[in-house]
Amino acid sequence: MARGVRVRPAPAPRVVTVAVTGHRLNQLPEGERPRIRDQIAASLDRIEAAALAVCQGRARFTLVSAIAEGADRYAADLALSRGWRLVTPLPFDAARYEQDFEDAESKAHYQRLLWASHRVAPVRADAVAAIGGRAAEYAAVGRAVIERADLLLCVWNGLPPKGPGGTSEVAALMLERGGLVLWIAVGAGVAAPVRLVGPAPLPRAGSFRRNLHEALAQHYDRAARPPEMRVA
Repeated sequence: MARGVRVRPAPAPRVVTVAVTGHRLNQLPEGERPRIRDQIAASLDRIEAAALAVCQGRARFTLVSAIAEGADRYAADLALSRGWRLVTPLPFDAARYEQDFEDAESKAHYQRLLWASHRVAPVRADAVAAIGGRAAEYAAVGRAVIERADLLLCVWNGLPPKGPGGTSEVAALMLERGGLVLWIAVGAGVAAPVRLVGPAPLPRAGSFRRNLHEALAQHYDRAARPPEMRVA
């Protein structure tokens, strides 16, 4: 190397943050669960491949999940198996949240995911107070899940929100923030393929999110935001 010639260091990998929202097991028909899990797995693979292509191979991946039973845990397990970091916002402190899960196997799974998480962060009291109401903690954690996400993986039955913090509300808020949504449908009355829902307008041309959207659109049908995907 010639004296005085500086070698520019390689840029740091881009952190690609994927969030997940979805129904708990009581709203996931048992016969559909293997298909849903397979579609989550395939979606994570597609997201990883698309982001690496956009970032010219320099990317690392984080999944943000509140690790409730059902879609949250499917995605968390699959992300960890791929070497992704797991970040875990919680609606309550860890001990209180464990009371949401009844059987010993579910509690043990919850504890394993807590230990595997890169960061566990119960929502702040001021964030809960700002929302108010009976379900404020769940609404606050829904917002925390998408706070820094580039893309939301949404396992949704197509029904309107029943209250604050539900799956369709989290997806609606993600779109309003300019993020992308991959919608995995649940239920016999909804078409099974995974669909790509983008914000309106789309992210600016040349941005990472716009390039990621275009890369994913090569593999998924684009869909307009359904009217049922709204804030409660």
